Amino acid sequence: MRKTKGGDRYQVKWRRSDGTQASKTFRKKTEARQHKAKIDTYKSRGLLPDDRQTKVTFAQYSAQFIQTLNHRESTARRRDGIMRKYLLPAIGHLRMTEVRHIDLQKEVGKWQKAGLSPRSILNHIHVLKPIFDSAVREDILMKSPVTGLKLPKPGKVERHPLDPQQCRALLEAIPQGYASLIHFALATGVRWDELASLKIGDLNLLRKEVFIRESKTAAGIRTLPLDSEDIAHIAKHLADSGRTGADDESPLFTSPEGKRLNYGNFRRRVFLAAREKAGISDVTLKDLRGTHATMLVAEGHNVKVVQERMGHEDITTTYAYYAVATEKGRIGAAGAKNRYLSGESIKPLSQAN
Repeated sequence: MRKTKGGDRYQVKWRRSDGTQASKTFRKKTEARQHKAKIDTYKSRGLLPDDRQTKVTFAQYSAQFIQTLNHRESTARRRDGIMRKYLLPAIGHLRMTEVRHIDLQKEVGKWQKAGLSPRSILNHIHVLKPIFDSAVREDILMKSPVTGLKLPKPGKVERHPLDPQQCRALLEAIPQGYASLIHFALATGVRWDELASLKIGDLNLLRKEVFIRESKTAAGIRTLPLDSEDIAHIAKHLADSGRTGADDESPLFTSPEGKRLNYGNFRRRVFLAAREKAGISDVTLKDLRGTHATMLVAEGHNVKVVQERMGHEDITTTYAYYAVATEKGRIGAAGAKNRYLSGESIKPLSQAN
């Protein structure tokens, strides 16, 4: 307490996380005690705020932080969608120092009740975590409220590679405006984000190859050879959409109306209906990628060739496809000894990896 001309004043002092001293003066002793209790509460929760930045909200801080990122276009769209639909409505109005661990845990529970998959919830946390980590580094917070959240565990990823009959059924069921896209996905095994990011300039018609320049891994940056039929399907798509190879910056694949591909829209409006019509309701878009890997393995291609074509950073990911034998392979293995002794082996020993 200190006496002034205006009467008694009560001062609360504390140290910020960077060691500098902060203070605030109150007219009433009860107000000073309440403020001290608030500071002590922050300390007990590991959230000692820098009073110079305590007014910044999650919406304001996250907007500033996102400007420092250099995400791929597809990643940025997915991140911004999560922010807009889930995170900002929930905590955007709160100050960074007001977001509590329990608040985020409640949001996780709401997402689960809403039917979001464990992997979708993990994607939300992957967006949140670096934002609060940055706030900790800037001494706005002492501890991230994301730390220690109890999250649902994703189940084992089930693969459903399509057999030849299912591939044909899907191609027949898909609307013609998207048939070239499905042909390309089956022929190359590219990830959706890689496919959606392709531009006409990435296609080399003379060399019959396409360059994947945007991928989630360094190994994903690769050149994929195409055969004449693959090229014909792409050329038809470009012709049908009224475009030419001269438009280098135009997306290689678009909707029939010429719009940029959107994963959510394509999945809901096109793919789900087509797979139901084809009678393969357990297949996902990612299974098109797995189907291409299965094709390569079934033909006996060397594991390194498969790894490079699929853009796998870790070869153990590639070996997972070899661990899942095709029905044809299991049946064919029964006569391997007899064919080998008679010199009629299905494939050379050099390709047996």
